[in-house]
Amino acid sequence: MKVSKFYPLLLVICATISVSAQKGYDKPIDKWSQGEALKIVSESPWAKTYQSPAGSAFADARQVTREQSQTAHSGGSNPRSVARYFGPPPVVMRLHSSEILRKATVRLQQIDAGYDKMSADDKAKFDNSRKGFLDCAICKDYYVVTLTKFKEVNSQTVEEGIFQNMTLAELKGNIHLVNDKGEKRELIQFTPPKGPADSTLFFFKRNNDSGQPLVTPDTKEVRFVMANTFLDAKNRFAYLLPKSFDFKVSRMMVGDKVLF
Repeated sequence: MKVSKFYPLLLVICATISVSAQKGYDKPIDKWSQGEALKIVSESPWAKTYQSPAGSAFADARQVTREQSQTAHSGGSNPRSVARYFGPPPVVMRLHSSEILRKATVRLQQIDAGYDKMSADDKAKFDNSRKGFLDCAICKDYYVVTLTKFKEVNSQTVEEGIFQNMTLAELKGNIHLVNDKGEKRELIQFTPPKGPADSTLFFFKRNNDSGQPLVTPDTKEVRFVMANTFLDAKNRFAYLLPKSFDFKVSRMMVGDKVLF
């Protein structure tokens, strides 16, 4: 999954727009505003953005050094001429197997392509090209989760995607989906990013051997959990990540259905 050109706007917009899972998202996706769609894919019941505390501390230290260097060379500090460095870029986890998340993604693609001004024929072609993505056949049997790293503020790209060049063997046994009852699903498949703009994809079976899903309307919370031993110094991505991403199931409900 490529990072949209809209993503640098996410952190600004998500701070000012509220989202309700119960209202408004049953309308056709071409009626969603850019802000509504951005909110869903950035910070919502189906997406969590995380900024490493270590990255923030490093950013503060680097900023002080940059300002002191400018003062020494210019005789004074001009805040407007010092580019802020915000440290390692944040990462965002998305519950891709949620239909509402996929709809929001397609709406951003529509806006990017100028969908609202297309002819009826062109809209039909566009809709057909996104049908497989929206239907997500594999999502019927698997929970699909993605992890993406934003580009740095002062850079055009990120150096590499999260877990790029890592293998399923390295992740297996170290990453699980866990509900509030302690029931878990092991990582079944993993698709690493091919480049810095790609997302990492994780696949977990929905049902256990008895045919019971991990997440139901009675579930309070579902967590994407990484083992402590996986987040050690040998993992070059560890400093970017929390021990878990936590999602409240009650906030993912639309009517009596869990959208995950």
